[in-house]
Amino acid sequence: MSNRIIFSLIMFLSVILFFSGCGKYSTVKDIVQGVYDSSEKNKRYKSKNIKILTGDTIHSLSKKYRITVKEIIRFNKIKPPFILKPGKFIKIPASKIYKIKKGDTFYKIAKCNSVYIKDIKEKNINLNEKKLIIGAKIFLPYYAVNNCNFKNQDRKKQKKNKSYNIKSKEIFSWPVKGKIVTNFGKQTGGRMNDGINLISAKGNPVRAALNGKVIYIGNELLAWGNLIIIKHKNNWTTAYAHLDKFLVQKGEIVKTGDIIGSIGSTGNVVKSQLHFQVRKKSKPLNPINFLKKQ
Repeated sequence: MSNRIIFSLIMFLSVILFFSGCGKYSTVKDIVQGVYDSSEKNKRYKSKNIKILTGDTIHSLSKKYRITVKEIIRFNKIKPPFILKPGKFIKIPASKIYKIKKGDTFYKIAKCNSVYIKDIKEKNINLNEKKLIIGAKIFLPYYAVNNCNFKNQDRKKQKKNKSYNIKSKEIFSWPVKGKIVTNFGKQTGGRMNDGINLISAKGNPVRAALNGKVIYIGNELLAWGNLIIIKHKNNWTTAYAHLDKFLVQKGEIVKTGDIIGSIGSTGNVVKSQLHFQVRKKSKPLNPINFLKKQ
């Protein structure tokens, strides 16, 4: 047998062995770029694109990917009747990670992170509330926000500035015309309201109460729904929650009376209204004491 024939046979066998070995890894082409990034940032915030197949429903996908139905609907802004079309793509949001602390219960974790106990159970099906292990990590919805840390920081600041008294003064214009349905302060059941709630028709304009810069636009705080925060001079800030639409952008400079959004019922309210807060150095104050007379 000539050297040329022998060489051809060796090359042929090498090609066969190469492709048979690669057969195990043929699924590599299906990896979505970015989803498998090992960095902590990408583990927390990256979403995954999947193709909808015939028979897929929001409920079946929620079980398959261990996320809540609410997460799929909210992340993809799916509208009723929530029907998925085969061939289209849908995003699966990455869950947030929570580290269990001493004294934690499902109720405490849910309350601190603005989620429901049902959400925790759905995302951690083998988790037993009576056997929570300190230091263990569990999954929470992508929109979870640890409000307890914010509250603890506020308490520390309030203690530090305990002797700091702020006198009433007409500084702010009314953000919307409406009847006050919830006053500032302690409510029935012991809950605190750090602002006032003004009832108004859906779609009515919400205006900036004072010149300032928009420092936050979003809906990460589940109870407040769509929220705008404006920073003003002399360490003042105002917050506008339960909005239907945003009409400004983060970083935008606004003047007193500029329309920044519209009245809605997002968050934990049923009727259309505005939750309005006034803060000085992060300390919540009764807006009535600083709003101009109508």
